Amino acid sequence: MKKAMMMAAGMMAAVLVRGGEIKHRLLVSDFMHSSVHYVDQADAAKNWTLKLPEITFDLQLVGGNRLLCNRSKGYDVYDLASRQKVDSFQSDALKDVRSVRRRADGRTFLGTQGGTVYEYDAQKNLTATYEMPKAAKYVRLMRFTPKGTLLLAAEDGAYEVSLEKGLEAEKRLVRKFTLPRPRNSYMALYAPDGTLLVSGGYSKGLYTFDAEGKLLKDTVLKQPEGLNNFFYAGFQILKNGHIVMANWTGHSAKDFKPGLKVVELDKEHNIVWSWNEEFGGTVNNVLVLDGLDTGVLNDDAAGVLGPAK
Repeated sequence: MKKAMMMAAGMMAAVLVRGGEIKHRLLVSDFMHSSVHYVDQADAAKNWTLKLPEITFDLQLVGGNRLLCNRSKGYDVYDLASRQKVDSFQSDALKDVRSVRRRADGRTFLGTQGGTVYEYDAQKNLTATYEMPKAAKYVRLMRFTPKGTLLLAAEDGAYEVSLEKGLEAEKRLVRKFTLPRPRNSYMALYAPDGTLLVSGGYSKGLYTFDAEGKLLKDTVLKQPEGLNNFFYAGFQILKNGHIVMANWTGHSAKDFKPGLKVVELDKEHNIVWSWNEEFGGTVNNVLVLDGLDTGVLNDDAAGVLGPAK
């Protein structure tokens, strides 16, 4: 029964795709199968799957055609051409790492579910530990801002925090963006126009705030009949202002809920493209590769993913 529902979901998504000319090259992280899938919609023969040692929540292109993936006690780096692991770091001092960001100067930041952020230099030496306000619970992804502060997606919303050395945890809070329906937000990012986007996790909302924390828009996807919104997860802002976002649909086949796995929203937040292949499992993050140079470090501190500055 579930397999039939998944096949039907895939066909419905395909109808949406055929309605337009949009085709992407993308990487998706598959929670259910602890994998990363490469998808080339122009040539399916080029598709591949990379099996990971454990679930990854965060993805970053770090130059040299390499992909950085977090793991619970550190991170791994994979060559995208050979799909071989080329670097790895783990520490027993780390627990429940959910996010990893590499900076242009070689520093790597690891963020944990408990809200602690660890900074390592290019030689993998721990150089700083940042404890975050206690209110920032159940943290998922972290993202840098143009000002050098950090955004933490937490249980009840997004926290913008300072990484100034020596600050007490409770004094790190710069601004909080509270979800109208708080339920495990996954990612927060400042868009180029200065608004803040937050994917709301189980609350099934993509929220837009102004820079002061006022809610401007609450977007709930209009799924085709028989498909479900389940958990709004990782997203990316494209150069044209569109947003590509993952809709995670369960831990495993036992609790799988059929739904479009990845959607693209236009500037009015209408769905203009979707991806829902059965082999994708349950997608919790996505990287659209169109127009990106995988030979250089990419980040999204300025909103649109591109070469790090």
